[in-house]
Amino acid sequence: MREIKVILDTNFLLTMVRHRIHGFEEIRAKIPAKFYVLSRIMWELEQKSKENKKLNKEVRLVKQILEKNEVKGLESTKNNVDTELVELSKEYVIATNDKELRERIKRFGGKSIYIRSLSFIETEDLFD
Repeated sequence: MREIKVILDTNFLLTMVRHRIHGFEEIRAKIPAKFYVLSRIMWELEQKSKENKKLNKEVRLVKQILEKNEVKGLESTKNNVDTELVELSKEYVIATNDKELRERIKRFGGKSIYIRSLSFIETEDLFD
């Protein structure tokens, strides 16, 4: 199986940290994945962390996890992250817990993965 490129969304990263889900390990156990994050998502995380002390700690953890897992940055080309993720979903799998975004991706013909029941990574959409 060829390597699958996965873009991590803001809420996916924060959910992993909040619920101590080992998302990278779980995804790698199911598919040969290479991970990416959009510059706009990193900017979003920075903005959120400035507004809230608890989020500040979570964002610091997210950054450590991204670094540890050698997640590559991708330069954003749009101001609307969701629209950009939908467009990129033809080339990348989008890791998001945003139900509305997952529906948009599916309608667009793209693929997504998500955290189910706040406990495990669901990849069923990849193997339709």
